Amino acid sequence: MRRKDENGFTLVELVISMGMFSIVMLAIMFFLTAGTKSYGHSKSELNLQMESQMLLNQIRDITYSSNYAKYDSTHKALILYDVDKIPAPTPSAGATAAPAPTKTAKVTIVYLVDDKLYLRKDLDPTAVDAASLTTTCVAMDDFLFSRYMQDFKATIKKNDVQLTIKMKNGKSKYELNEGITIRNGWITYP
Repeated sequence: MRRKDENGFTLVELVISMGMFSIVMLAIMFFLTAGTKSYGHSKSELNLQMESQMLLNQIRDITYSSNYAKYDSTHKALILYDVDKIPAPTPSAGATAAPAPTKTAKVTIVYLVDDKLYLRKDLDPTAVDAASLTTTCVAMDDFLFSRYMQDFKATIKKNDVQLTIKMKNGKSKYELNEGITIRNGWITYP
């Protein structure tokens, strides 16, 4: 004889409730995993965007202070010149004409090697050789701009430098196109 006040679950009720609990837990794990992957991807893209903006700001500052630029497409090197014109000396006694003014320059090179963008500053213009920069190992005093570079291009028209920066980190990619105008007035060099 059974008592009527027995409370409890039958085996069938217990199996059904465990199955429903498992389905709910699997759904929660799926959403957490998807959310974590989405967060990681978004964070990686945001980091690329922030780094490319910082990189562009630094290149823009260098370009603003330049007054001549050229791009070596073979070696993916942007060469920026800051040329100071030294006034012609006054003619000496007995000289018929004053010597021509001379120019001095500081050169900054932004170049791509092995998917990394480097910067070399304050070079003597006679020592500028983009081929030697990109085919030899990077000098210890060169500044690493970015390690996530996929491509770096520059197009120069009149006194405008149009930059294309493509970056990649894992599956995340980011491309930035920006025009920069040289403010100090374009000169002919050398």
